[in-house]
Amino acid sequence: MPPVRRSIASLLLLLAFTAALSAQSQAPGPRDVVMRVYSFKYQRAGEALPLVSPLLSSKGTVELQPAGNTLVIRDVQKSIDRIAQLLRAFDHPVRALRLDVVVVRASRAPAVSPQYQHSDLPEELTRQLRGLLAYDIFEVQARAHLAGAEGQWVVYEVGPEYKVSFRFGTLLPDQQVKLWNFRITRRAEGRREKEMLQSTVTLGFDYPFSLGLAKSEASREAMMVVLTLRDGR
Repeated sequence: MPPVRRSIASLLLLLAFTAALSAQSQAPGPRDVVMRVYSFKYQRAGEALPLVSPLLSSKGTVELQPAGNTLVIRDVQKSIDRIAQLLRAFDHPVRALRLDVVVVRASRAPAVSPQYQHSDLPEELTRQLRGLLAYDIFEVQARAHLAGAEGQWVVYEVGPEYKVSFRFGTLLPDQQVKLWNFRITRRAEGRREKEMLQSTVTLGFDYPFSLGLAKSEASREAMMVVLTLRDGR
């Protein structure tokens, strides 16, 4: 009987050793493509796509599954690890944000000497705008301070004539936020609402971003929209 028990023990040991070898042979190598499914808890999976795509290797693919707010990523392990680290930072709890909006009428001073200059804006912002645009006078037409949060749609009346609408994007690792489908319209008294601008813009914290609207570069007047993103906490 003892030899039989030894034979059974030897067989079990051999089977365990064979299973270990089989598991090692099945482990993915550095060039093998593996799959990672990342389901987002706080943020929109679709907004992470532009961040993931540049990090994929030549073998990599990414698939958006909107119903589950999920990305399915296939790539080599090195790329998967790098992407997973980025997505963990991206998928943070929703953060409060604020947006300062100022509508400005810019114009050129009459050709008189000495040249007349005037601005309702802070000195530093006036200096920046004059460095970009050949205007001497900046008059504020309307302003607003809008509160919201990542992922939230905002529609707001700015003064009696203007309305802005957009969706706050996700705060990116480089501390920038997109305003998706930013749109500003104007409704003068007795006239229908007219769209002035529609675009997606990217803003950094506390740095004014200016949009100019003019018929041509030679126009004596232009309408400007100055946007400044703030931390809402």
